[in-house]
Order: sequence, then structure tokens, then C-alpha cells
Amino acid sequence: MSDQKTERLINLTMALLATKRFLSKSEIFSQVAGYTGSAETKERMFERDKDDLRALGIDIQVGSHDPLFDDELGYRILESGYELNLGELTPVELSYLSLASKMWRNQLFADSGALALVKIDAHSGSALREDFGNSILSLENETPLFTPLWEAITTHRVISFIYRSKSEAKRTLAPYGLTLWRGSWYLVGFDQDKSEIRVFKVTRITSDISFESKSNNFEVPADFSIGEHLVMLHPEPPTQFSARVRIGKCQSLRREGSIENIDGEWDRIEFSLGSDWLERILWFGPDIIVESPSDKVEEIKATLRRKI
Repeated sequence: MSDQKTERLINLTMALLATKRFLSKSEIFSQVAGYTGSAETKERMFERDKDDLRALGIDIQVGSHDPLFDDELGYRILESGYELNLGELTPVELSYLSLASKMWRNQLFADSGALALVKIDAHSGSALREDFGNSILSLENETPLFTPLWEAITTHRVISFIYRSKSEAKRTLAPYGLTLWRGSWYLVGFDQDKSEIRVFKVTRITSDISFESKSNNFEVPADFSIGEHLVMLHPEPPTQFSARVRIGKCQSLRREGSIENIDGEWDRIEFSLGSDWLERILWFGPDIIVESPSDKVEEIKATLRRKI
């Protein structure tokens, strides 16, 4: 299974778990990243995805918004209605599933996430956690912002927050969708200050989410597709880092850089990371101390202060 398909399956599973009503295909295609191409292509992708999830033991319910009328059929997953049949999984696939279980452990998916985590840990053993700095696991995926963002998206409420780009500024947004893409969470919506659809990386939101309107304040455009906005993102150029790492730890970073021993506890490594640098470094916790560049050191400190 490709990384792109695994990521799409996770997005689909989360959307169908979180909804309190049946989601139509058109809603799924517009709100879940990964469904691209013609209408026929999206249909085929969705049918295969349903088969794959059902093969994992996940029960997808099919129904309509109103059983008294001939509405378009929709889909949802009940938390109590599935079990995982993991089979043989690659390390990357295990990392995606572990990420999903971490998300499900929050108040939206607490019971099912705990079950998933137990099964994944039993399947993978102790090797699951240490070496996923090179995949998508990151502390950002346990962000407390997920719950209010998801509530704002599903209830169509305008929100505001402080966002860090070149500088920090308040942004007011009609949120259209939230999705995992290339290992990070992105929020997409209509920026009311810029009067256009914008993409926001969740880890760069530096404040709580404030609700600025009541429910049903806006409508998501019928032709909105979250994936079309994500693919236009340009990756950040790689940054060169110097850091101390504990001996025997941070193996994925060691494979990517040069290593110099300092003493019996620490090595110094030189390595380059792209746009996901913050998530990957934070993942290793106290086993890494970044020494340079100074602006990234300050950003790490600021992020850690917000998490305390």
C-alpha cells in the first residue's frame, strides 16, 4: 500500500468516525484529501477504499439523512462497530496507524483509539516508537487544537487564532477542512482578512481557537476540494542543524547526517531537515538538544513553552 493511499485511508476513517450524520460522497470528495481526478476516478478510489477498510474489520454504515425521503446515500463509522485485522504491515504503515490511534485517543475517539493502540503495540512490539522520526509521527498530532477545529468545521462556525508565519498575526477564518498531508495537519478555509481560501499548518497556530460566530454561519462551496489547495503548497528549503543526541538514540537523524562523539552520553550530529523539521525534532524529546541555527532553537523553545 502506498503512503498516499494509507494517508487517504486515515483521513477517510477519521472523517467517518467523527461525523454524527451520514456523509455523502460529494462531501467526502471535497473534505477528505486524496480524492483527485475525474468523478469516475474518485468513485473508483472510494469503492476500493471502502473495501480496504472493511477488510480491516471496520464496519462502514450506509444510510440517508432522512429515511423517509430518497436522499443521496451517505456513510459513517460507529466507534463501537469495528475491529482491526492488521495482517502484515510495513513500518511506514504501522507508523500511520499509530498516528491514527493517537488521534483517536482524544475525546472524540477515546475508546476506539485505546483499542487500536493496544493492537498496534502488540503487533509491532517495542520497535514502534523509537525510529519514526523519519516517518510522520510527531507531537503535533496530539494537539489540543484538533477538537475545537473539528467542531468549527462540522458546525460551520467562524474562528480566529494567532498564526505564526514570517511574523505572528491574528487570522479570522471560515474553516472548510482539516486533514493530514505529508505528515502534518493542515487547516484550509476562507481567510476573511485576505478574502481568499488559505492553508494553515496547525503547528503554527500559537493561540487557542476562538469562536467568532454561531453555528451555520457559512457554507462550504460546492466545488471545494481540500486536496487541490494542499498540492499547491511549496516545501520549505532544507535547514542545516547541529544538535547533541544521546548515544544510541535518534537513529533516523543519525542516518541522515555526520556524527561526532562528545562524551560517554552524547554525540553531536549535523543533519538537514525540510518543512517537517519541528515535528521530527520534537518527537525525540529529551534525547536531542538542538544547538543551531539560533532562530530554530528559539522556535523550539517557544513551542515547548506552549505545550507545558
